[in-house]
Amino acid sequence: MYKDNMQHLECLDSDRTLELLAQGQDMSLTAEEIVGTLERAFLHKQIKEVVEKHYDLGSVTEVFEIFGGYINRSFGFHAEKDGEKHKYFIRKYCKGKNEKEILLEHGMLACAKKNGVDAVAGMIPARNGKTYIQETEGTGENRLDWYFAVYEYLDGEDKYSWLDTNLTDEELASAAEVMASFHNAVRDFDPKDWARQEPGILELMPILRDKTFKEWAALDVNNVFTDYFRKTLPRVNEVINKLVVPEADRAKLPLNPIQCDCHQGNMKFQDNRVVGVFDFDWAKVDLRVFEIGLALVYFTPHWAGDLDGALKLDKCKVFLEAYQRKLQELGGLSPLNETEKKYLYEFINAGNVYLILWCVRAYYEDLTLNDYEYLFYLQHQVRSMNWVDEHREEIVEMVKQLP
Repeated sequence: MYKDNMQHLECLDSDRTLELLAQGQDMSLTAEEIVGTLERAFLHKQIKEVVEKHYDLGSVTEVFEIFGGYINRSFGFHAEKDGEKHKYFIRKYCKGKNEKEILLEHGMLACAKKNGVDAVAGMIPARNGKTYIQETEGTGENRLDWYFAVYEYLDGEDKYSWLDTNLTDEELASAAEVMASFHNAVRDFDPKDWARQEPGILELMPILRDKTFKEWAALDVNNVFTDYFRKTLPRVNEVINKLVVPEADRAKLPLNPIQCDCHQGNMKFQDNRVVGVFDFDWAKVDLRVFEIGLALVYFTPHWAGDLDGALKLDKCKVFLEAYQRKLQELGGLSPLNETEKKYLYEFINAGNVYLILWCVRAYYEDLTLNDYEYLFYLQHQVRSMNWVDEHREEIVEMVKQLP
């Protein structure tokens, strides 16, 4: 009666099971290889078409992806025109990128370049005169609009990732000097109506505490990452509650265009000097002291063992002294003032909370990411936050010695 709805269940011995498992693994690997090959072929074709259609750079002869970033996709390419070959950098901005953020980034870079900061890459204008172009990918429900921008290719060595903080003192001082030069060059930059779609750091902190972090923690997602985030969230909120600057002092904290992602992984080095700075897609106008606090969180922590998260205060001092000296030498933008020094401790931890935000947002916006990789980042940032909170007196004393 039920013959057509039944299927014999076969009992396999271990040899046959192992044979089928191997075949399945081969098929899985083959599928991954096919997908990877198709994606690389598509990206090569897309980059070639974008450049040759919208830019007067000649024929694209080679395209290669540059890894290391977590937000956008980056590529280098070679183009030949009139018998000459040149190398360029092209960014494919992340899905949903806001156009005014791109205008802010590019305007800021143009201003820095105009005012003598050679370490940043110049923009290559498209045939329509704009510094970016928009292309549509797919059709129907799969249709997506993407922004692309082409830059000069920066020379130098990609020597460090953002997790590698073993810079020499000379390299670290050079990084601080380049930051100071950039801040000085763009101090009078007019952002017009261009803006990063994110509140200023002091407005952002209570939003994270009262809304954003709370909503993510309430999502029905359960794994090692989410368990740790929920467990540590009260502690993160406790630190946010300490990031208070009275209105009278806020007025003494200068606003300035900032990169908001300045770290050794976004720099190129040569002979112990920084010769290139890139990735300005988080650029915004915000408190200058926040950029400094965030930079210390990027450049100076330990990333392993019992000291994971602890800042190297001797390295902090090298960075801060070099930043102050460079601005004194340039004579435009003032070095950190007394109010900025007074609250630098708070803005170091604001930098830690900001990177906790990056980690948690990246994870919850793409649940296919590796739980353990992002748990590693989150644990590091929480440890750093706790270390800074527990070593306030040492940090304050170090800052008092600055010129």
